[in-house]
Amino acid sequence: MGLARTLLRIGVALCIASAARADDYVGQETCVGCHGAVSHAYASTVHGRALTAAAATTALMERGCESCHGPGRAHAMSGGRVQQAEGWLTFREDTPEAETLKSQACLQCHQGSTQRFWHGSAHESRGLSCSSCHTVMQPVSQRHLLSRPTEAEVCSQCHHLAGAQSRRTSHMPTRTTGGGPGAEGFMTCASCHNAHGSVAESLIDAHTINDSCTSCHAEKRGPFLWEHAPVSESCLGCHVAHGSIKPNLLRISAPRLCQTCHVQVLHVSEARAPGSRFVAGQSCMSCHSQVHGSNHPSGAFLTR
Repeated sequence: MGLARTLLRIGVALCIASAARADDYVGQETCVGCHGAVSHAYASTVHGRALTAAAATTALMERGCESCHGPGRAHAMSGGRVQQAEGWLTFREDTPEAETLKSQACLQCHQGSTQRFWHGSAHESRGLSCSSCHTVMQPVSQRHLLSRPTEAEVCSQCHHLAGAQSRRTSHMPTRTTGGGPGAEGFMTCASCHNAHGSVAESLIDAHTINDSCTSCHAEKRGPFLWEHAPVSESCLGCHVAHGSIKPNLLRISAPRLCQTCHVQVLHVSEARAPGSRFVAGQSCMSCHSQVHGSNHPSGAFLTR
């Protein structure tokens, strides 16, 4: 009897709490009454179409505006003067606590896929929130509700060096002046990085940097009969991922690039005139063409 009475008491308390919370919600029609201009742009967005009673798949989504902002009774009853109330979120504050609450509001629905690594990620630990990169209330970008028209513009707000490197002569096809496989606009920052978090360094969307690179450059993956040690260590030993003034995203031109490791005597490290056969054409790669690795029985020096 004692256990049953306790469970009954708990059940009644929960019902009362639920009723109180339900009373705190005023409905989307009340929000639109004051925020008509904002709601007009919002109605054409992904959230504006999804957070409705007709399209909702959960009870939370049926709340409309209050799905993200929380119960708005206190805010509405005050004529908009109450900006700080229990459970109410305006998305205007930029304090560390507010940034955390903003992300928690988004993660109520967006808990899987790429968002599962958000907690403890590089961006989250630096005080950013979902609204630092995304805009929900109006359509700014064609995809992903970004706060800028393109992904590159969003990322380069903080990552200035990567943005500058992407404008070099040799670069990844991330510019938005074209499209199609291999053309400009074929890749975005998210082709290699997961902004929401990753188990690898630099938010790489793979286990290692090499895994990310060889997901496109499969012919460089190996294994090879004759391996080139720097290749298996990291592609970034020779290449600049975002862009370079040298061909093929190389850090520096050959033969100087090769000589950063091959410092022994003979033709590898000797100074050469501009017309030397060891410098002309592809330089070292004129002979050592299989620089990423060779499967030829006689390819010990990566010459075939």
